[in-house]
Amino acid sequence: MKKSLKITVIGALALCLLAGVALSPATSAETFSAVSTQTETAVSEADVSALSTVLDVSVSKRDASGEYDPSEAKTLSPGDDLTITEAGVYILSGVYQDQMIVIDVDKEEKVQLVLENAALTNGNGPAIFVRSADKVFITAAEGTDNTISDGADYALTEDETVVDAAVFSKEDLTVNGSGKLTIKGNYKHAVVSKDDLVVTAKDLTVNAANVGLNGKDSVTLSEATVNITSGSDGIRSDNGTDENRGKIAVLNSAVSITSGKDGIQAQTVFGAENAAITILSGSGSGNYSNTESYKGVKAGVAIMIDGGTYRIETIDDAIHSNGLAVITGGEFTIRSGDDGIHANEKVGIAGGTFQITAREGIEATYILIAGGDITISASDDGINAARKSSAYTPTVEITGGSVTVTMGAGDTDGIDSNGNIIITGGTSSVNGNSAFDYDGSATFTGGTVYVNGQQVITLPNQMMGRGMGGQGFGNFGGFGNFGGGYNGFRGGHGGRN
Repeated sequence: MKKSLKITVIGALALCLLAGVALSPATSAETFSAVSTQTETAVSEADVSALSTVLDVSVSKRDASGEYDPSEAKTLSPGDDLTITEAGVYILSGVYQDQMIVIDVDKEEKVQLVLENAALTNGNGPAIFVRSADKVFITAAEGTDNTISDGADYALTEDETVVDAAVFSKEDLTVNGSGKLTIKGNYKHAVVSKDDLVVTAKDLTVNAANVGLNGKDSVTLSEATVNITSGSDGIRSDNGTDENRGKIAVLNSAVSITSGKDGIQAQTVFGAENAAITILSGSGSGNYSNTESYKGVKAGVAIMIDGGTYRIETIDDAIHSNGLAVITGGEFTIRSGDDGIHANEKVGIAGGTFQITAREGIEATYILIAGGDITISASDDGINAARKSSAYTPTVEITGGSVTVTMGAGDTDGIDSNGNIIITGGTSSVNGNSAFDYDGSATFTGGTVYVNGQQVITLPNQMMGRGMGGQGFGNFGGFGNFGGGYNGFRGGHGGRN
């Protein structure tokens, strides 16, 4: 059995968002050509009516179930030789003090470690080290409570590979089972796989001095419940040498992350479907810094989100893609010291509800809003089409949905484009001193637009006159602490330690 994370983008969203985007094979794009009847801008960008993007995610039946046959299992007791050289199922129970379980089997063989109230510790290296295998499964048995931890200070290198996690695998690794499992990475990381990491565990707690979950080629969470506290990134996939790797997918899972730096970092593509994700990155949203990366979700190529709930509070951008960001549904509560949603190339929103409090609500070179209910409170620009990529003319295009932007006092713009603004549908309401600011042209052929509560039939341009000068950033409703709201938002992270 395989499960795939599939995010579908239809119609106008695809027309403007797919156009010209250099989708690598990592995004597995399938395009279906058709003649566009949308705006002139859309036609000039691409002749596309639908895009189906599939983030290739494989979760086998054995990954998902964690089942095993006790009659065929072997028991490894504390004090036994814990080097496993044969494929099979191994049961561990009791306290394994300063011992390392080493898995060294043929590259075509699989090993399953079943934890039944096991406490695995090793002060001199990882508690579990996978040297060689096809795949290894770590299963927390139903109704049991298990822990895995390494030491706070050790040096271990094998074949030029630095071994630096409580669970360290050179091969594919799966963490599953319905029992409780706590993994503590006291030295650096909690879990590292140098290949693919799959998590379907139902009660997994991860504490790490550095990274919580690191799958070099990919990380997939499917129907999992995971709580992560990390000194650096919460979840990371960092293969930058292969465009088909470096991916993270979260499918039907509940994930709570308190991270010292980025919450989730994918080298190429991040995708989420019907996920419940809560992220607190850095020290919260009131202390912006550009010296480190304190983003909520970050991807190098594309972000695709379809359904679920997302509560993200960050110093840096809450959702950030170096290329494309597409959201087709979900409930989002975002507080950011910088951008709420950011893409260097294109942002597309086709559905969902958004409550965004940020320095800038949505920023990209090309922004398309085709649906959804979006509420933005911003201290700089509410929606900003800035030239982050030379491939496109900066444009804000609204074809549907509901957009409400409320701006702080000072040199601020509700909807700002370094190029053009196109409104053909939806309802847009902008409240503030400067509602619209565009350097190119404005097209308003459909939909409804309100400025400070009054309906308008043309879009005013404040490009040459920015008023109320000098009141500045600090007067935005206590932006430094979100008017006292920070602690209330943070309360959603309770119980993760």
